[in-house]
Amino acid sequence: MVQTLLQDRPPMHARPSISVETAAQALAQWWEMAGLDPIDLSHVHRLRAQALKRTIEPSPPVAPKITPARATPVRKPVDALAQAHALAAACSSLDALEKALAGFDGCGLRAHARNLVFAGGRAGAPIMVVADAAGRDDDEVGLPFQGLEGELMARMLASIGIDKDGDCYQACLIPWRPPGGRQATTEEIAVCRPFLMRHIALAAPRALLLVGGLTAQAVLGTSESVMKLRTRSFDHPIDGEGGPGAGLQANTAYTQCLLSPDYLMKRPRDKAAAWQDLCRFRDKISAMGIALTGKNRAKG
Repeated sequence: MVQTLLQDRPPMHARPSISVETAAQALAQWWEMAGLDPIDLSHVHRLRAQALKRTIEPSPPVAPKITPARATPVRKPVDALAQAHALAAACSSLDALEKALAGFDGCGLRAHARNLVFAGGRAGAPIMVVADAAGRDDDEVGLPFQGLEGELMARMLASIGIDKDGDCYQACLIPWRPPGGRQATTEEIAVCRPFLMRHIALAAPRALLLVGGLTAQAVLGTSESVMKLRTRSFDHPIDGEGGPGAGLQANTAYTQCLLSPDYLMKRPRDKAAAWQDLCRFRDKISAMGIALTGKNRAKG
């Protein structure tokens, strides 16, 4: 019995747990029994209520301080196009045009290309041949009509007595190779077109061969396919101001469209149509009295 009672008793060192309010009330009763003035416990209750409120209502989150990022100005396509027109129009020589094009940052293709493919062949030649866009091999060396496509172009011209590098001056509508060899976008064509049009004006050729659908449409200002355009001929206006070909009497260049070597390599069945177009071009430049200085000079 005694042992049981001892076990039920709490340890001597244990103290009962009382709240702050209970302790304060006991103190107030003791003061009153001792004949002292009762203490004001309102501040105790107030502090207790504030403590409870803090535990129930968490502090509002502090909004993080955000430093606004500096805005990077993005050039709108219309601004790039306006700059392209202004730069091209201000050039009075082929060298100036090449420098302007090399410094032009309004076309995103420039950032992905290795080289600017400005021109090839012989400056001042009476025939100008223009390709759609720089290819992989063109991008490697910075010259148009390179690689397998360039070799086929050379053979096509040689078949009618024209030397690609001796009798022709060469350029591209898109002087930077599109990534992966994809087709140029409408915006890319638009910002490159003013430079090509000025390029043709400064080169002032007597005959113009537009190789590929993009070039044909851009120069002639039409949406017709190259398959339709190749059967017709045009007179492209030449301003005659400056350039290696300046001083010619004519102010237009005889213009024809031709299926591109890349297209013919994929569709060899259309080589017969390309041969007909080349023969028509040969007959016309012969009638115009265009002298060919290359090793493949046409006879009679």
